[in-house]
Amino acid sequence: MATSSVLVFFLSLLLLATAGVSAGAPRKRVGIYELRRGEFSVKVTNWGATITSVVLPDSQGGPKGFGFPGDLDVYVTYKIDGDFVLSVIMHAVPLTKPTPVNLAQHTYWNLGGHESGSILKDRIKIFASHITPVNDELIPTGEIKSVSGTPFDFRHPATIASKIGGVPGGYDINYVLSSPSDGQGVRKVAVVEDGRGSGRVLELWANQPGVQFYTGNFLKHERGKNGHYYKIHDGLCLETQGFPDSVNHPNFPSQIYSPGQVYKHVMQFKFSFK
Repeated sequence: MATSSVLVFFLSLLLLATAGVSAGAPRKRVGIYELRRGEFSVKVTNWGATITSVVLPDSQGGPKGFGFPGDLDVYVTYKIDGDFVLSVIMHAVPLTKPTPVNLAQHTYWNLGGHESGSILKDRIKIFASHITPVNDELIPTGEIKSVSGTPFDFRHPATIASKIGGVPGGYDINYVLSSPSDGQGVRKVAVVEDGRGSGRVLELWANQPGVQFYTGNFLKHERGKNGHYYKIHDGLCLETQGFPDSVNHPNFPSQIYSPGQVYKHVMQFKFSFK
């Protein structure tokens, strides 16, 4: 839930920073303001309501960070592009040795609102004709398998509830994206429509070869926003990425980056109403 909380915090901060500003408002001194909570800190400036830096220690990469075996220089840019478009851009550059790099954004989405319950009524379309199957420990087997005739087939919009019964435990699988990309390598990944009648729609675009579709299978009484407790299937994740475990499967696209080689992961979350 950490990534989702940080994302909500960013958006809230931007809204707070721009609230109450009008053409006739008196000019104020430009400054930089810092907010801290534990080891997390963010600095913003009132010049353009801009986030200037974010410090969030890594909790999963060990005491030396998540670059293995080499050092890794990483930063992430969050920005609002036009109307209702959130862009997330991850950059990473190995500094000392060739290093696997495969970063993902693990945000939970619920278009009905964070207190609206299960996402199983949502309709989803995933632009992928294959998946990378996994073993009992959720590790890819190395196979690339067609979704045709399986409950993993969301090439045409369908409710999650209509297919999840055929997937024990729920969805947690990497899809091999097949939609064409634009001149920048960005392609349409998925479209989600709220199943509770709000008309809210989320389109995801990215420049990665895969997307992990996850239906919150392990959410069990997780305390979140405003003290609300989330339970199983109360959110879904669409994590664009390189194929998991690619270092052990030569037929998967390589995620090894050499010193000085730039890894750039672009995501665009486009929101609209039907």
